[in-house]
Amino acid sequence: MSEKVRETGSKAAFREMKEEYLRMLEDSIQDTKEIKRGDVVEAPIIAITDSNIIVNLGGKFDAYAEIGEYSEENGSLTLEVGDTLRGYIVDETAQGYVVGKSLTKQHVDKQAIRDAYEKKIPVQGRIYSVTKGGFNVDILGGRAFCPVSQVSLRPVDNTAEYIGRTLDFLIIECSENCRRLVVSHRQLAEVEAEAKRQEILGRLNEGDVVRGKVMRMTSFGAFIDIGGIEGLMHVSEISWQHVIKPQDQLKQGQELDVKILSIKEDKIALSRKALQDNPFIAAMEEIKVNDEVDCRILRLHSFGAFAEIKPGVEGLIPVSEMSRNRNIRHPKEILKEGDFVRVQVLRIDPDVQKISLSLKALQPDPWENIDEMVTIDKPFEGVVESSTSFGVFVTIAEGITGLLPRSRMRRADNFKSGDKVTLKVTAIDRSQHRITLDYIDRSPDEEIFGDNRFDRAPREPREHRDRGFRGRGRGGRDEEWRKYASATDAIADDNPFKDL
Repeated sequence: MSEKVRETGSKAAFREMKEEYLRMLEDSIQDTKEIKRGDVVEAPIIAITDSNIIVNLGGKFDAYAEIGEYSEENGSLTLEVGDTLRGYIVDETAQGYVVGKSLTKQHVDKQAIRDAYEKKIPVQGRIYSVTKGGFNVDILGGRAFCPVSQVSLRPVDNTAEYIGRTLDFLIIECSENCRRLVVSHRQLAEVEAEAKRQEILGRLNEGDVVRGKVMRMTSFGAFIDIGGIEGLMHVSEISWQHVIKPQDQLKQGQELDVKILSIKEDKIALSRKALQDNPFIAAMEEIKVNDEVDCRILRLHSFGAFAEIKPGVEGLIPVSEMSRNRNIRHPKEILKEGDFVRVQVLRIDPDVQKISLSLKALQPDPWENIDEMVTIDKPFEGVVESSTSFGVFVTIAEGITGLLPRSRMRRADNFKSGDKVTLKVTAIDRSQHRITLDYIDRSPDEEIFGDNRFDRAPREPREHRDRGFRGRGRGGRDEEWRKYASATDAIADDNPFKDL
């Protein structure tokens, strides 16, 4: 080939290379001409060097971020090539665009502060002192104020621990000349926490067993951190044994395995009890109906007392099953928490895991010898137990109570519990375990508003009849009398064992 031909070919190749370069440059300018400071970046990482993270902004243009900007507190970097880097365009240098998590001093001017406020770009700041209601913060070389409520997601107990800390902030107030700045770290933390929460929630499922850490406790349960998100373990889910306060079983900072019971929107219910063997199942192999067992009184309620038969296994002694000898209104009259008692098992409901117990069943029944203990028309000295709307209950002998009906009381009567009174028995109903009483010195001409038969209710006092008090007449008193007659079998409506 001649020298002339070779020269012509070289010039053509050069022109072609120049045209390609200009075309690439034009494409690059076209792709990046809209990029400006403050723009949000979500770009793939294409390389990681010793000091920088390189990302592609699209087209043929790359940007970089300093590794320190995206490292954890311990200095480790969790990002890898192929991950998406999120941040903001904070500057443009000879090497290209700079990406950061927030604006820093070397990339700022007054307009940049204004842009950060309007576009909600995070800015880096250092807390240097405490002031009234919050903190003084060095924001890009100027002073800003951060209210104490805006420095953390949690309440601040010790403001001194924040002095010297460098954090990212959002400018939430900015005067026209940018001299007055109010900033918030909390708003950024909330966004990050919610993003992390949603990420973790996506990995969790009901029924999962996870490792958790006790963060704080309240009267109703404990909040457990399960890897960056908190769930609630209700006090009833801590143990099969009855737990009054979470602090009795748990310690702050304690690590433990828990089971996820449910996930409903942003609420996670946890349980440690679900990972423990149910003691009721094992107890049912040992305990049968009519067995006598020793137990410890745990809690007293108006309807009865809960007793621990075995660790984690409880039974209820209804108030109606506490005594043959007394009309018990509340268990505290004969029991106190911590007492050890012997009881008989009345009923067991395995479906709802409830056991009904009785103290009364192990006590002798005085009505078996009622004829030896009580004689009709024979005077006796008794002790007033209580007064009701239909009469006064009086103890005749141990385990035997009679009723002085309201219709047979005298207008001057004012009985108090514990008063001694001399009366006589006028009627005995063995089937209903009811005894009617009357005075021994009643004169033949004394006015009586009824008689001593059980099937007749006391009449309304004359002064009530004369004044038109008819709303609580004979029907109402009959009902009260029937309530008394069935009181030995009655169980309060709020008793959880009422269906046994």
